[in-house]
Amino acid sequence: MSELITVSTVNKEVYKQLRQQIRTGKIRPGSKITIREIAARFGVSTMPVREAIRRLQAEGFLSVETRSVTVNKLSLDEVNQLFVIRQRLESLAIEWSLQNLDDNHVEEIKELEEILEEMDNKEISYNDWQRLNRTFHLTMYKLADSPSLQQLIENVWDKVTPYMFIYSSTINSFEEGQKQHYLMLDYLIKKDEEALTDLLVEHLEDTYKAIQKGLEESNK
Repeated sequence: MSELITVSTVNKEVYKQLRQQIRTGKIRPGSKITIREIAARFGVSTMPVREAIRRLQAEGFLSVETRSVTVNKLSLDEVNQLFVIRQRLESLAIEWSLQNLDDNHVEEIKELEEILEEMDNKEISYNDWQRLNRTFHLTMYKLADSPSLQQLIENVWDKVTPYMFIYSSTINSFEEGQKQHYLMLDYLIKKDEEALTDLLVEHLEDTYKAIQKGLEESNK
């Protein structure tokens, strides 16, 4: 399957695709990459790749030395810290979302229901399930009507997403996660902040435990 880029905005597209491959674990944490390798993969010159690498280094995804580029790998403690941060930020998003939620948000609730229906597909791939999982959560948090909070949440998600793709993608975790998603939506509609927040914390703890187990086994 060709990954060649033919669009005119080459710099942006190289950055977008490289970031996506790192974020989804296609290029795994700890991997070393070369500018020529990425340029060949996307069918572009080295110039847009260098620009993409500079941006990704500034965002904390890559470490650049004289002759090597490494995808940053988080320690288990760092992953744990990010999940604690997610709990705090996303709990605040729930609080603000429920303050705003009213009868004018019928379309938003419908969108959440449609996302979950798509996730129910028994043939869904790991990548598509994780993509929709992210969409479900971020769509719910948009009800908070705070672009600043939304951006903070997305930034933290981006740091842990590779580990979610690599270590928490199992059928069992999908089934349990989906049960929790339906409960979240039910609590959201009922505006039950305490129940929704408690379930969110449980949901994040389950995800972290799956990642913790995977990281510990990979380090043996």
